[in-house]
Amino acid sequence: MVPQARSEATRQKILNAAIDLFSEVGYAAAGLGEIIEHAGMTKGALYHHFDSKEALATAIIEQGTNLTRDAFHHVCESSSPALENMIHGAFVVTDLLVSDKTARTAEQLTRGLAEFNSAASQVWSSRLDAMTTEAKRASAEGDLREGLDPYVVSESILNAILGAQLLSKTAHSNDRIERLTRSLELLLPAIVADTSLAYFRGQETRGSPAQSRPRGFPEQ
Repeated sequence: MVPQARSEATRQKILNAAIDLFSEVGYAAAGLGEIIEHAGMTKGALYHHFDSKEALATAIIEQGTNLTRDAFHHVCESSSPALENMIHGAFVVTDLLVSDKTARTAEQLTRGLAEFNSAASQVWSSRLDAMTTEAKRASAEGDLREGLDPYVVSESILNAILGAQLLSKTAHSNDRIERLTRSLELLLPAIVADTSLAYFRGQETRGSPAQSRPRGFPEQ
């Protein structure tokens, strides 16, 4: 293995150990010594890549956020109506935050460190920017109610995603998907133009990556 590849493998091994411990015991309770032991590395190897526990957390937040960002952007590359992409993307991100350990741990760290970690503080604002881009297109396509601010529409959908996470009593995706569905069932009539509402509420659906999406939301 060439030195650069070996270094990257070592870095990722340390990150994986930190992800395991942060997800099991929480950020505050996980010590660098435990992370070093879990990774099977020396202190020198860890400090070569990360100078603090916060630097580890930042790297995990960035890695996990990249996963959810890329998943949402992939959905938005579809030629489907923008509002359809927004709804599908909301379910895909919600599912990923449960099914992928890196994304899930990054989200936990984001909520816990948002007040003093710059990477964490930018996560939801960047999601809002991406969602607003699609909402502006949805408005131009005539699928949003006339006069609605695309930013506020995007904020409302992100609030539904975050609420599904915070209110979920289990770690299972089904519970979060169901909560998100209920929120969107109430939200859609308030934001979707009357001429488009039947399309977005009446189609059969076949789901997010891990399972079926709830009935009543459009298929990708």
